[in-house]
Amino acid sequence: MAELAMTPKPGLLARTAAFFRNLVAKRGALGHGYHGVLDAPANLWGWLQDRWEKMDLFDESHTERAKTNPWYAIGGMWYWVWMLVIGSGVLLMIFYIPDTNQAFGSIERIMENWKIGAFPIGSMARGLHKYGADAFIILATMRVYRIWFTGGYKGGHELSFMVALLILIIGMYSGLTGYLLIWNQRALWATKVMATFPTYLDKNPSWIPGGDFINATNQGKTTAQVLLGGTSIGPATVTRFYAFHFMLSFVLMIFFELRVYHRDFKRMNIGRWTKLIIFLIIIAVAIFIPAAQGSPANPEVTPNPILSDWYFLAMYQMLKLQDPYLATILTVGIPFIVIFALFMDRRPESKWGQRQIFNWIGIGGLIYFVLFSFLIINEIADIHRDPPLWYYSMGLFLLIGYFQDWAYVMKRDNKRWWETFHLFFVAFIAVSMLANTLYHYFGDIREHNVRAKGIVEQVMAAKNMTMDQAYGWLESNRPGLNLWHTNEVVTATGKPRGLELWRLHAAAWLGIAALGALVGLKRWGAKRDAQQDAETAKAKPKAAAPAPAAQA
Repeated sequence: MAELAMTPKPGLLARTAAFFRNLVAKRGALGHGYHGVLDAPANLWGWLQDRWEKMDLFDESHTERAKTNPWYAIGGMWYWVWMLVIGSGVLLMIFYIPDTNQAFGSIERIMENWKIGAFPIGSMARGLHKYGADAFIILATMRVYRIWFTGGYKGGHELSFMVALLILIIGMYSGLTGYLLIWNQRALWATKVMATFPTYLDKNPSWIPGGDFINATNQGKTTAQVLLGGTSIGPATVTRFYAFHFMLSFVLMIFFELRVYHRDFKRMNIGRWTKLIIFLIIIAVAIFIPAAQGSPANPEVTPNPILSDWYFLAMYQMLKLQDPYLATILTVGIPFIVIFALFMDRRPESKWGQRQIFNWIGIGGLIYFVLFSFLIINEIADIHRDPPLWYYSMGLFLLIGYFQDWAYVMKRDNKRWWETFHLFFVAFIAVSMLANTLYHYFGDIREHNVRAKGIVEQVMAAKNMTMDQAYGWLESNRPGLNLWHTNEVVTATGKPRGLELWRLHAAAWLGIAALGALVGLKRWGAKRDAQQDAETAKAKPKAAAPAPAAQA
Protein backbone atom coordinates (compact mmCIF):
# COMPACT_ATOMS: atom_id res chain seq x y z
CA MET A 1 0.00 0.00 0.00
CA ALA A 2 2.87 2.34 0.82
CA GLU A 3 4.42 1.74 -2.57
CA LEU A 4 1.10 2.54 -4.29
CA ALA A 5 0.72 5.73 -2.29
CA MET A 6 4.20 6.92 -3.33
CA THR A 7 3.54 6.43 -7.07
CA PRO A 8 3.51 9.91 -8.65
CA LYS A 9 0.39 10.96 -10.51
CA PRO A 10 0.73 11.71 -14.19
CA GLY A 11 1.06 15.39 -15.04
CA LEU A 12 -1.56 17.58 -16.65
CA LEU A 13 0.00 17.21 -20.10
CA ALA A 14 0.07 13.40 -19.86
CA ARG A 15 -3.52 13.29 -18.62
CA THR A 16 -4.66 15.58 -21.46
CA ALA A 17 -2.87 13.40 -24.02
CA ALA A 18 -4.44 10.25 -22.52
CA PHE A 19 -7.88 11.88 -22.62
CA PHE A 20 -7.63 12.66 -26.33
CA ARG A 21 -6.21 9.21 -27.10
CA ASN A 22 -9.11 7.48 -25.36
CA LEU A 23 -11.62 9.76 -27.03
CA VAL A 24 -11.72 7.68 -30.24
CA ALA A 25 -11.04 3.94 -30.44
CA LYS A 26 -8.21 2.92 -32.73
CA ARG A 27 -10.43 0.97 -35.11
CA GLY A 28 -11.53 1.64 -38.67
CA ALA A 29 -10.43 4.41 -40.99
CA LEU A 30 -11.65 7.18 -38.67
CA GLY A 31 -9.90 5.78 -35.60
CA HIS A 32 -6.60 5.12 -37.33
CA GLY A 33 -6.71 8.53 -39.02
CA TYR A 34 -7.42 10.26 -35.69
CA HIS A 35 -4.56 8.52 -33.86
CA GLY A 36 -2.32 9.12 -36.89
CA VAL A 37 -2.84 12.87 -36.45
CA LEU A 38 -2.01 12.62 -32.74
CA ASP A 39 1.17 10.66 -33.47
CA ALA A 40 2.17 12.81 -36.47
CA PRO A 41 4.80 15.03 -34.74
CA ALA A 42 6.68 12.11 -33.20
CA ASN A 43 6.38 10.02 -36.38
CA LEU A 44 7.59 12.90 -38.56
CA TRP A 45 10.63 13.49 -36.35
CA GLY A 46 11.49 9.78 -36.43
CA TRP A 47 10.97 9.71 -40.21
CA LEU A 48 13.33 12.67 -40.73
CA GLN A 49 16.02 11.15 -38.48
CA ASP A 50 15.88 7.84 -40.31
CA ARG A 51 16.00 9.48 -43.77
CA TRP A 52 18.79 11.85 -42.70
CA GLU A 53 20.96 8.87 -41.74
CA LYS A 54 20.24 7.09 -45.04
CA MET A 55 20.64 10.17 -47.27
CA ASP A 56 23.11 9.89 -50.16
CA LEU A 57 24.87 12.96 -51.55
CA PHE A 58 27.38 11.47 -53.99
CA ASP A 59 26.15 7.87 -54.20
CA GLU A 60 28.54 7.16 -51.36
CA SER A 61 26.53 4.11 -50.24
CA HIS A 62 26.95 2.57 -53.73
CA THR A 63 30.76 2.49 -53.78
CA GLU A 64 30.99 -1.26 -54.42
CA ARG A 65 28.11 -1.27 -56.87
CA ALA A 66 29.71 1.57 -58.85
CA LYS A 67 32.69 -0.65 -59.65
CA THR A 68 30.55 -2.80 -61.94
CA ASN A 69 27.66 -0.47 -62.83
CA PRO A 70 28.58 3.03 -64.07
CA TRP A 71 25.06 4.32 -63.39
CA TYR A 72 25.91 4.23 -59.69
CA ALA A 73 29.09 6.25 -60.24
CA ILE A 74 27.15 9.28 -61.51
CA GLY A 75 27.15 10.89 -58.06
CA GLY A 76 30.94 10.86 -57.93
CA MET A 77 31.15 12.07 -61.54
CA TRP A 78 28.97 15.13 -61.00
CA TYR A 79 30.89 16.04 -57.83
CA TRP A 80 34.15 15.87 -59.80
CA VAL A 81 32.69 18.00 -62.58
CA TRP A 82 31.41 20.44 -59.97
CA MET A 83 34.94 20.84 -58.59
CA LEU A 84 36.20 21.54 -62.12
CA VAL A 85 33.51 24.19 -62.61
CA ILE A 86 34.32 25.88 -59.30
CA GLY A 87 38.07 25.77 -59.96
CA SER A 88 37.75 27.24 -63.45
CA GLY A 89 35.30 29.84 -62.10
CA VAL A 90 37.85 31.01 -59.54
CA LEU A 91 40.39 31.44 -62.35
CA LEU A 92 37.91 33.47 -64.43
CA MET A 93 37.25 35.74 -61.43
CA ILE A 94 40.78 37.10 -61.77
CA PHE A 95 40.01 38.91 -65.03
CA TYR A 96 36.21 39.15 -65.21
CA ILE A 97 34.66 42.58 -64.48
CA PRO A 98 30.99 42.45 -63.32
CA ASP A 99 29.92 45.70 -64.98
CA THR A 100 27.60 46.23 -67.96
CA ASN A 101 30.16 48.46 -69.68
CA GLN A 102 33.09 46.10 -69.25
CA ALA A 103 31.71 42.54 -68.79
CA PHE A 104 31.58 41.64 -72.51
CA GLY A 105 35.04 43.13 -73.17
CA SER A 106 36.59 41.41 -70.15
CA ILE A 107 35.46 38.01 -71.45
CA GLU A 108 36.88 38.83 -74.88
CA ARG A 109 40.24 39.66 -73.26
CA ILE A 110 40.12 36.44 -71.21
CA MET A 111 39.65 34.37 -74.35
CA GLU A 112 42.03 36.25 -76.66
CA ASN A 113 44.82 37.65 -74.47
CA TRP A 114 45.23 35.20 -71.60
CA LYS A 115 47.76 32.77 -73.02
CA ILE A 116 50.85 30.85 -71.97
CA GLY A 117 52.94 30.92 -75.11
CA ALA A 118 50.55 29.87 -77.87
CA PHE A 119 48.26 27.95 -75.51
CA PRO A 120 44.98 29.87 -74.95
CA ILE A 121 44.57 29.21 -71.24
CA GLY A 122 41.77 31.78 -70.94
CA SER A 123 39.72 30.14 -73.68
CA MET A 124 40.30 26.73 -72.07
CA ALA A 125 39.29 28.02 -68.64
CA ARG A 126 36.06 29.49 -70.00
CA GLY A 127 35.33 26.35 -72.04
CA LEU A 128 35.98 24.18 -68.98
CA HIS A 129 33.61 26.37 -66.94
CA LYS A 130 30.84 26.50 -69.55
CA TYR A 131 30.89 22.88 -70.70
CA GLY A 132 31.62 21.65 -67.19
CA ALA A 133 28.42 23.37 -66.04
CA ASP A 134 26.55 21.68 -68.90
CA ALA A 135 28.03 18.32 -67.88
CA PHE A 136 27.02 18.99 -64.26
CA ILE A 137 23.37 19.52 -65.27
CA ILE A 138 23.42 16.47 -67.57
CA LEU A 139 24.86 14.23 -64.85
CA ALA A 140 22.53 15.63 -62.19
CA THR A 141 19.57 14.95 -64.52
CA MET A 142 20.80 11.41 -65.19
CA ARG A 143 21.12 10.79 -61.46
CA VAL A 144 17.56 12.00 -60.79
CA TYR A 145 16.24 9.71 -63.52
CA ARG A 146 18.35 6.77 -62.33
CA ILE A 147 16.93 7.06 -58.81
CA TRP A 148 13.41 7.44 -60.24
CA PHE A 149 13.47 4.57 -62.71
CA THR A 150 15.23 2.12 -60.37
CA GLY A 151 13.03 2.98 -57.39
CA GLY A 152 16.15 4.11 -55.52
CA TYR A 153 14.05 6.34 -53.28
CA LYS A 154 12.39 3.33 -51.67
CA GLY A 155 13.50 1.76 -48.43
CA GLY A 156 13.82 5.07 -46.62
CA HIS A 157 15.80 6.93 -49.31
CA GLU A 158 13.20 9.56 -50.20
CA LEU A 159 15.49 12.33 -48.94
CA SER A 160 18.24 11.14 -51.29
CA PHE A 161 15.96 11.76 -54.26
CA MET A 162 14.81 15.13 -52.93
CA VAL A 163 18.41 16.27 -52.49
CA ALA A 164 19.30 15.02 -55.98
CA LEU A 165 16.37 17.02 -57.41
CA LEU A 166 17.42 20.08 -55.40
CA ILE A 167 20.98 19.79 -56.74
CA LEU A 168 19.63 19.76 -60.31
CA ILE A 169 17.45 22.84 -59.67
CA ILE A 170 20.34 24.73 -58.03
CA GLY A 171 22.59 23.79 -60.95
CA MET A 172 20.05 25.12 -63.46
CA TYR A 173 19.57 28.42 -61.64
CA SER A 174 23.29 28.79 -61.08
CA GLY A 175 23.62 28.41 -64.86
CA LEU A 176 20.89 31.03 -65.33
CA THR A 177 22.69 33.57 -63.15
CA GLY A 178 26.02 32.86 -64.87
CA TYR A 179 24.41 33.12 -68.29
CA LEU A 180 23.76 36.86 -67.88
CA LEU A 181 27.36 37.58 -66.85
CA ILE A 182 28.47 37.20 -70.48
CA TRP A 183 26.36 40.29 -71.19
CA ASN A 184 25.68 39.39 -74.80
CA GLN A 185 22.46 39.87 -76.75
CA ARG A 186 21.06 36.40 -76.24
CA ALA A 187 21.76 36.36 -72.49
CA LEU A 188 20.19 39.79 -71.93
CA TRP A 189 16.90 38.98 -73.63
CA ALA A 190 16.64 35.46 -72.22
CA THR A 191 17.06 36.93 -68.74
CA LYS A 192 14.40 39.54 -69.50
CA VAL A 193 11.92 36.77 -70.24
CA MET A 194 12.87 34.88 -67.07
CA ALA A 195 12.57 38.05 -64.99
CA THR A 196 8.92 38.46 -66.01
CA PHE A 197 7.90 35.15 -64.44
CA PRO A 198 7.57 36.42 -60.82
CA THR A 199 5.44 39.39 -61.95
CA TYR A 200 2.65 37.06 -63.11
CA LEU A 201 2.17 35.96 -59.49
CA ASP A 202 0.47 39.31 -58.88
CA LYS A 203 -2.45 38.19 -61.07
CA ASN A 204 -3.88 35.45 -58.88
CA PRO A 205 -7.58 34.60 -59.21
CA SER A 206 -9.53 35.88 -56.23
CA TRP A 207 -10.73 32.39 -55.27
CA ILE A 208 -7.19 31.30 -54.35
CA PRO A 209 -6.61 31.73 -50.57
CA GLY A 210 -4.40 34.79 -50.12
CA GLY A 211 -4.56 35.61 -53.83
CA ASP A 212 -6.03 39.07 -53.33
CA PHE A 213 -3.44 39.87 -50.65
CA ILE A 214 -0.55 38.85 -52.95
CA ASN A 215 -2.02 40.91 -55.77
CA ALA A 216 -2.58 43.99 -53.59
CA THR A 217 0.93 43.89 -52.10
CA ASN A 218 2.66 43.25 -55.47
CA GLN A 219 4.79 40.47 -54.04
CA GLY A 220 5.60 39.05 -57.49
CA LYS A 221 6.76 42.43 -58.77
CA THR A 222 8.75 43.01 -55.59
CA THR A 223 10.46 39.63 -55.98
CA ALA A 224 11.44 40.51 -59.55
CA GLN A 225 12.83 43.87 -58.43
CA VAL A 226 14.87 42.26 -55.65
CA LEU A 227 16.38 39.82 -58.15
CA LEU A 228 17.09 42.50 -60.76
CA GLY A 229 18.15 45.23 -58.36
CA GLY A 230 15.54 47.57 -59.89
CA THR A 231 12.71 47.70 -62.36
CA SER A 232 14.85 46.64 -65.33
CA ILE A 233 18.05 44.76 -66.13
CA GLY A 234 21.11 46.92 -65.59
CA PRO A 235 24.40 47.23 -63.66
CA ALA A 236 22.75 46.22 -60.36
CA THR A 237 21.39 43.08 -62.02
CA VAL A 238 24.85 41.97 -63.15
CA THR A 239 26.24 42.58 -59.65
CA ARG A 240 23.45 40.59 -58.00
CA PHE A 241 23.60 37.73 -60.48
CA TYR A 242 27.37 37.61 -59.99
CA ALA A 243 26.82 37.25 -56.24
CA PHE A 244 24.00 34.69 -56.67
CA HIS A 245 26.14 32.69 -59.10
CA PHE A 246 28.82 32.04 -56.48
CA MET A 247 26.52 31.94 -53.48
CA LEU A 248 24.53 29.00 -54.88
CA SER A 249 27.65 26.87 -55.31
CA PHE A 250 29.43 27.81 -52.10
CA VAL A 251 26.40 27.47 -49.82
CA LEU A 252 25.80 24.03 -51.31
CA MET A 253 29.47 23.14 -50.85
CA ILE A 254 29.43 24.19 -47.17
CA PHE A 255 26.39 21.96 -46.56
CA PHE A 256 28.06 19.02 -48.32
CA GLU A 257 31.35 19.42 -46.49
CA LEU A 258 29.60 19.56 -43.11
CA ARG A 259 27.83 16.34 -44.05
CA VAL A 260 31.11 14.71 -45.08
CA TYR A 261 32.77 15.87 -41.84
CA HIS A 262 29.91 14.47 -39.79
CA ARG A 263 29.68 11.12 -41.58
CA ASP A 264 33.32 10.71 -42.66
CA PHE A 265 32.77 9.11 -46.09
CA LYS A 266 34.50 9.24 -49.45
CA ARG A 267 33.24 12.02 -51.72
CA MET A 268 33.85 10.40 -55.10
CA ASN A 269 33.35 6.69 -55.78
CA ILE A 270 35.32 6.94 -59.05
CA GLY A 271 38.96 6.24 -59.85
CA ARG A 272 41.72 8.51 -61.17
CA TRP A 273 41.35 7.28 -64.73
CA THR A 274 37.64 8.10 -64.73
CA LYS A 275 38.41 11.60 -63.48
CA LEU A 276 41.04 12.07 -66.17
CA ILE A 277 38.74 10.84 -68.94
CA ILE A 278 35.95 13.21 -67.85
CA PHE A 279 38.39 16.13 -67.72
CA LEU A 280 39.79 15.34 -71.18
CA ILE A 281 36.30 15.01 -72.70
CA ILE A 282 35.32 18.47 -71.45
CA ILE A 283 38.62 19.97 -72.63
CA ALA A 284 38.20 18.33 -76.05
CA VAL A 285 34.71 19.84 -76.40
CA ALA A 286 36.11 23.24 -75.37
CA ILE A 287 38.82 22.97 -78.06
CA PHE A 288 36.63 21.81 -80.94
CA ILE A 289 33.54 23.88 -80.00
CA PRO A 290 34.84 27.05 -78.33
CA ALA A 291 32.38 28.72 -75.97
CA ALA A 292 30.35 31.22 -78.02
CA GLN A 293 30.78 34.90 -77.30
CA GLY A 294 27.95 36.34 -79.43
CA SER A 295 27.38 40.05 -79.86
CA PRO A 296 27.24 42.69 -77.09
CA ALA A 297 23.90 43.18 -75.34
CA ASN A 298 21.63 45.74 -76.99
CA PRO A 299 18.35 46.53 -75.19
CA GLU A 300 17.07 48.36 -78.29
CA VAL A 301 17.09 45.31 -80.60
CA THR A 302 14.87 42.31 -79.83
CA PRO A 303 16.16 38.99 -81.22
CA ASN A 304 13.70 36.56 -82.74
CA PRO A 305 13.35 34.00 -81.36
CA ILE A 306 14.45 34.70 -77.77
CA LEU A 307 16.18 31.53 -76.57
CA SER A 308 17.77 30.67 -73.25
CA ASP A 309 20.42 28.07 -72.60
CA TRP A 310 19.40 24.54 -73.57
CA TYR A 311 18.12 23.38 -70.17
CA PHE A 312 15.48 26.16 -69.99
CA LEU A 313 14.17 25.81 -73.56
CA ALA A 314 11.30 23.50 -72.58
CA MET A 315 10.13 25.99 -69.96
CA TYR A 316 10.13 28.78 -72.58
CA GLN A 317 7.90 26.61 -74.79
CA MET A 318 5.56 26.06 -71.85
CA LEU A 319 5.28 29.83 -71.49
CA LYS A 320 4.29 30.11 -75.14
CA LEU A 321 1.61 27.43 -74.94
CA GLN A 322 -0.27 28.64 -71.87
CA ASP A 323 -1.48 31.66 -70.03
CA PRO A 324 1.67 33.21 -68.42
CA TYR A 325 0.19 32.95 -64.92
CA LEU A 326 -0.55 29.23 -65.32
CA ALA A 327 2.85 28.63 -66.93
CA THR A 328 4.55 30.30 -63.94
CA ILE A 329 2.58 28.24 -61.42
CA LEU A 330 3.36 25.01 -63.28
CA THR A 331 7.05 25.87 -63.54
CA VAL A 332 7.30 26.47 -59.81
CA GLY A 333 5.06 23.51 -59.05
CA ILE A 334 6.74 20.81 -61.16
CA PRO A 335 9.31 19.83 -58.45
CA PHE A 336 6.51 19.62 -55.86
CA ILE A 337 4.38 17.51 -58.22
CA VAL A 338 7.33 15.13 -58.69
CA ILE A 339 7.86 14.84 -54.92
CA PHE A 340 4.12 14.26 -54.41
CA ALA A 341 4.23 11.45 -56.99
CA LEU A 342 7.22 9.97 -55.17
CA PHE A 343 5.26 9.70 -51.91
CA MET A 344 2.33 8.16 -53.79
CA ASP A 345 4.55 5.18 -54.68
CA ARG A 346 4.07 3.31 -51.42
CA ARG A 347 4.60 -0.25 -52.64
CA PRO A 348 7.97 -1.91 -51.90
CA GLU A 349 8.55 -3.16 -55.47
CA SER A 350 11.40 -1.45 -57.32
CA LYS A 351 11.79 -3.56 -60.48
CA TRP A 352 10.88 -1.98 -63.82
CA GLY A 353 7.88 -4.19 -64.63
CA GLN A 354 6.39 -3.82 -61.15
CA ARG A 355 5.88 -0.02 -61.07
CA GLN A 356 4.79 1.02 -64.55
CA ILE A 357 2.73 4.05 -63.46
CA PHE A 358 5.80 5.87 -62.20
CA ASN A 359 7.93 4.67 -65.10
CA TRP A 360 5.52 6.34 -67.52
CA ILE A 361 5.50 9.54 -65.48
CA GLY A 362 9.28 9.66 -65.90
CA ILE A 363 9.11 8.75 -69.60
CA GLY A 364 6.48 11.44 -70.20
CA GLY A 365 8.59 14.09 -68.46
CA LEU A 366 11.63 13.20 -70.57
CA ILE A 367 9.62 13.24 -73.82
CA TYR A 368 8.10 16.64 -73.00
CA PHE A 369 11.52 18.10 -72.21
CA VAL A 370 13.03 16.95 -75.53
CA LEU A 371 10.01 17.80 -77.71
CA PHE A 372 9.36 21.19 -76.12
CA SER A 373 13.01 22.11 -76.64
CA PHE A 374 12.83 21.04 -80.30
CA LEU A 375 9.57 22.93 -80.90
CA ILE A 376 10.78 26.24 -79.51
CA ILE A 377 14.01 26.08 -81.50
CA ASN A 378 11.94 25.59 -84.64
CA GLU A 379 9.36 28.21 -83.58
CA ILE A 380 6.42 25.80 -83.55
CA ALA A 381 3.77 26.93 -81.06
CA ASP A 382 0.05 27.62 -81.24
CA ILE A 383 -1.69 28.44 -77.96
CA HIS A 384 -5.11 27.43 -79.37
CA ARG A 385 -4.05 24.25 -81.16
CA ASP A 386 -1.28 22.67 -79.08
CA PRO A 387 -2.39 22.64 -75.40
CA PRO A 388 -5.21 20.10 -75.91
CA LEU A 389 -2.76 17.74 -77.61
CA TRP A 390 -0.31 17.96 -74.72
CA TYR A 391 -3.02 17.53 -72.07
CA TYR A 392 -4.36 14.54 -73.96
CA SER A 393 -0.90 12.97 -74.23
CA MET A 394 -0.36 13.40 -70.47
CA GLY A 395 -3.52 11.40 -69.85
CA LEU A 396 -2.43 8.80 -72.39
CA PHE A 397 0.92 8.25 -70.63
CA LEU A 398 -0.86 7.81 -67.30
CA LEU A 399 -3.43 5.43 -68.80
CA ILE A 400 -0.72 3.23 -70.30
CA GLY A 401 1.01 3.04 -66.92
CA TYR A 402 -2.20 2.37 -65.01
CA PHE A 403 -3.38 -0.40 -67.35
CA GLN A 404 0.02 -2.13 -67.18
CA ASP A 405 0.12 -1.81 -63.39
CA TRP A 406 -3.50 -2.95 -63.19
CA ALA A 407 -2.60 -6.18 -64.98
CA TYR A 408 0.44 -6.70 -62.73
CA VAL A 409 -1.54 -6.23 -59.47
CA MET A 410 -4.34 -8.53 -60.65
CA LYS A 411 -1.78 -11.26 -61.37
CA ARG A 412 0.21 -10.65 -58.17
CA ASP A 413 -2.78 -10.62 -55.80
CA ASN A 414 -5.01 -12.98 -57.81
CA LYS A 415 -7.81 -10.37 -57.96
CA ARG A 416 -10.51 -9.48 -60.45
CA TRP A 417 -10.36 -6.17 -62.32
CA TRP A 418 -12.96 -4.43 -60.14
CA GLU A 419 -11.26 -5.47 -56.89
CA THR A 420 -8.26 -3.15 -57.30
CA PHE A 421 -8.17 0.59 -56.77
CA HIS A 422 -6.97 1.27 -60.33
CA LEU A 423 -10.57 1.51 -61.51
CA PHE A 424 -11.09 4.90 -59.86
CA PHE A 425 -7.86 6.42 -61.17
CA VAL A 426 -8.49 5.21 -64.71
CA ALA A 427 -12.06 6.53 -64.61
CA PHE A 428 -10.87 9.94 -63.36
CA ILE A 429 -8.22 10.21 -66.09
CA ALA A 430 -10.64 9.04 -68.78
CA VAL A 431 -13.23 11.67 -67.77
CA SER A 432 -10.51 14.34 -67.75
CA MET A 433 -9.38 13.36 -71.26
CA LEU A 434 -12.96 13.30 -72.51
CA ALA A 435 -13.60 16.74 -71.02
CA ASN A 436 -10.44 18.09 -72.62
CA THR A 437 -11.47 16.70 -76.03
CA LEU A 438 -15.02 18.02 -75.86
CA TYR A 439 -14.01 21.42 -74.54
CA HIS A 440 -11.38 22.10 -77.15
CA TYR A 441 -12.80 20.43 -80.23
CA PHE A 442 -16.60 20.43 -79.88
CA GLY A 443 -17.43 23.19 -77.42
CA ASP A 444 -16.46 26.82 -77.97
CA ILE A 445 -15.89 27.56 -74.29
CA ARG A 446 -14.31 30.67 -72.73
CA GLU A 447 -11.07 31.38 -74.63
CA HIS A 448 -12.46 29.68 -77.75
CA ASN A 449 -15.56 31.90 -77.86
CA VAL A 450 -15.13 33.80 -81.13
CA ARG A 451 -17.42 36.64 -80.13
CA ALA A 452 -15.42 37.42 -76.99
CA LYS A 453 -11.79 37.17 -78.16
CA GLY A 454 -11.46 40.80 -79.21
CA ILE A 455 -13.25 42.08 -76.11
CA VAL A 456 -11.10 39.93 -73.83
CA GLU A 457 -7.90 41.45 -75.21
CA GLN A 458 -9.31 44.95 -74.58
CA VAL A 459 -10.22 44.07 -70.99
CA MET A 460 -6.77 42.51 -70.37
CA ALA A 461 -5.05 45.68 -71.56
CA ALA A 462 -7.39 48.15 -69.83
CA LYS A 463 -7.57 46.40 -66.47
CA ASN A 464 -4.12 44.72 -66.43
CA MET A 465 -5.69 41.25 -66.08
CA THR A 466 -4.70 37.78 -67.13
CA MET A 467 -6.86 36.06 -69.75
CA ASP A 468 -8.59 33.99 -67.06
CA GLN A 469 -9.34 37.06 -64.96
CA ALA A 470 -10.64 38.95 -68.01
CA TYR A 471 -13.06 36.13 -68.84
CA GLY A 472 -14.19 36.05 -65.23
CA TRP A 473 -14.87 39.78 -65.33
CA LEU A 474 -16.83 39.42 -68.59
CA GLU A 475 -18.90 36.55 -67.21
CA SER A 476 -19.99 38.78 -64.32
CA ASN A 477 -20.40 42.05 -66.20
CA ARG A 478 -21.32 41.00 -69.74
CA PRO A 479 -23.62 37.96 -69.41
CA GLY A 480 -24.91 38.60 -72.93
CA LEU A 481 -21.67 37.24 -74.39
CA ASN A 482 -22.79 33.75 -73.28
CA LEU A 483 -19.18 32.64 -72.68
CA TRP A 484 -20.07 29.26 -71.26
CA HIS A 485 -22.23 28.28 -74.24
CA THR A 486 -21.10 26.98 -77.59
CA ASN A 487 -21.42 29.17 -80.64
CA GLU A 488 -24.33 28.84 -83.06
CA VAL A 489 -22.48 26.69 -85.60
CA VAL A 490 -21.65 24.03 -83.03
CA THR A 491 -25.07 24.15 -81.42
CA ALA A 492 -26.76 23.66 -84.80
CA THR A 493 -24.99 20.30 -85.21
CA GLY A 494 -26.67 18.98 -82.07
CA LYS A 495 -23.58 19.11 -79.83
CA PRO A 496 -24.21 19.89 -76.13
CA ARG A 497 -23.72 23.40 -74.82
CA GLY A 498 -20.60 24.39 -72.92
CA LEU A 499 -22.21 24.89 -69.55
CA GLU A 500 -23.92 21.51 -69.81
CA LEU A 501 -20.55 19.89 -70.56
CA TRP A 502 -18.97 21.63 -67.60
CA ARG A 503 -21.69 20.50 -65.20
CA LEU A 504 -21.58 16.94 -66.52
CA HIS A 505 -17.83 16.56 -66.09
CA ALA A 506 -17.71 18.39 -62.77
CA ALA A 507 -20.33 15.97 -61.44
CA ALA A 508 -18.37 13.00 -62.81
CA TRP A 509 -15.08 14.19 -61.28
CA LEU A 510 -16.64 14.83 -57.87
CA GLY A 511 -18.53 11.54 -57.94
CA ILE A 512 -15.46 9.47 -58.83
CA ALA A 513 -13.30 11.28 -56.26
CA ALA A 514 -15.88 10.86 -53.48
CA LEU A 515 -16.55 7.18 -54.22
CA GLY A 516 -12.84 6.45 -54.53
CA ALA A 517 -12.11 8.19 -51.23
CA LEU A 518 -14.83 6.22 -49.42
CA VAL A 519 -13.71 2.86 -50.81
CA GLY A 520 -10.06 3.65 -50.25
CA LEU A 521 -10.54 4.73 -46.64
CA LYS A 522 -12.62 1.65 -45.90
CA ARG A 523 -9.97 -0.68 -47.33
CA TRP A 524 -7.18 1.20 -45.54
CA GLY A 525 -9.02 1.00 -42.21
CA ALA A 526 -9.63 -2.74 -42.61
CA LYS A 527 -5.96 -3.31 -43.46
CA ARG A 528 -4.79 -1.37 -40.41
CA ASP A 529 -7.26 -3.26 -38.21
CA ALA A 530 -5.89 -6.58 -39.45
CA GLN A 531 -2.30 -5.45 -38.78
CA GLN A 532 -3.27 -4.27 -35.30
CA ASP A 533 -5.03 -7.55 -34.49
CA ALA A 534 -2.01 -9.53 -35.69
CA GLU A 535 0.34 -7.48 -33.51
CA THR A 536 -1.97 -7.88 -30.49
CA ALA A 537 -2.18 -11.63 -30.98
CA LYS A 538 1.58 -11.88 -31.31
CA ALA A 539 2.18 -9.88 -28.13
CA LYS A 540 -0.39 -11.81 -26.07
CA PRO A 541 1.31 -14.47 -23.88
CA LYS A 542 0.44 -18.02 -24.73
CA ALA A 543 -1.81 -19.86 -22.26
CA ALA A 544 -0.06 -22.54 -20.22
CA ALA A 545 -0.87 -26.14 -21.16
CA PRO A 546 -3.30 -27.83 -18.70
CA ALA A 547 -1.69 -30.20 -16.18
CA PRO A 548 -2.32 -33.91 -16.82
CA ALA A 549 -5.13 -35.40 -14.72
CA ALA A 550 -4.00 -37.45 -11.73
CA GLN A 551 -4.49 -41.18 -12.01
CA ALA A 552 -6.82 -42.87 -9.57
